[in-house]
Amino acid sequence: MTAIARVARRWGVLVAGAVVIGSLFPAFAPAADSAGVPVTGGSWYWQEQVGSVSPPAGTPLPPVAPPGALPTPDVPAGDFPVSVVAGQPDKETFLQLDSSAIQAGSTVSSLVLTLHEDSAGGNLSANTATIEARAVTGFFAPGDAGKPWANRPAYDTTGPSVAGKRALDGTWTFELAPIAQRWANGELGNNGIALVPAAPVQGQAYEVVWFGPSGAKPPTTAGSVTPPAPAASNDNSAAQPSSVDTTPAPVAITPDLSGAGITSASPSVAPVAATPQATTAAPRAVRQIVTSHRAPPWGFYLAIIAAIALIGASTLSLGEFGEPEPDRRGGVLRALERRAQEVQP
Repeated sequence: MTAIARVARRWGVLVAGAVVIGSLFPAFAPAADSAGVPVTGGSWYWQEQVGSVSPPAGTPLPPVAPPGALPTPDVPAGDFPVSVVAGQPDKETFLQLDSSAIQAGSTVSSLVLTLHEDSAGGNLSANTATIEARAVTGFFAPGDAGKPWANRPAYDTTGPSVAGKRALDGTWTFELAPIAQRWANGELGNNGIALVPAAPVQGQAYEVVWFGPSGAKPPTTAGSVTPPAPAASNDNSAAQPSSVDTTPAPVAITPDLSGAGITSASPSVAPVAATPQATTAAPRAVRQIVTSHRAPPWGFYLAIIAAIALIGASTLSLGEFGEPEPDRRGGVLRALERRAQEVQP
């Protein structure tokens, strides 16, 4: 066997061992019981922004729009504000969420939207702000900053609203489960979330500015959703009571911290009738899912150390090319003696 073949065999054994060890510890694969509902973009609108000016009635002239934002938006680029001036809404934010992970007919137990105030923004009396989230019913394009008030999309004012809760560190949370449940039930399409002042009172004034998807602390969502149960079978066996639990386990909604920026896509979930659920399934205990990726178990690292020690021991006991080296000294000496005898006269 040539030296190259011996070396190739040695490396082949090592590669095969690594594959076997990796198959015994499948901890690197992401968990299948988690999903994400990321904030993909958004726009905000300003009461003071000058929009298009229509010409007098009866004239053939088209509406005239200012050449640029007037006045210039006073919010950091990429951020989202909500404000009230003299008891009247002044700025409102509309966010887009990719809810494709929530299947039609699912049960949304929780979907918490978390936003972080940007200290570089013009936050004013943020601790007195009253802000709520509502379902958007109209269309809007992402990426608009400080657009005219009249360009705002419509949002639901009769359905459930979600009051925002502010922590001392400037973190805001909105429990969007009531709105997301309407998406899953097919009552509403997912056109986004409106963050608007909640019943401002006369003389009230505040401004809250949050980081956007491309900011230092982007918006995140977390929660839990249970997919619909499989439809009941029509065969005779379906009529018999079943002791097997077929209720799907809850799926965790985990934050997406990849730092993806604003996109132009406008994800939505089309209204779809809820899938009928099996009537024979017994309730399953809710499993708390903490993270979407599990770390390798401690046994994995012990196996790596053991493999390295085994390779080192084999290197000491084997020769340069992976085979034992028997003592050949005596055989060589005898061959030299025979050669010397043959050359003697």
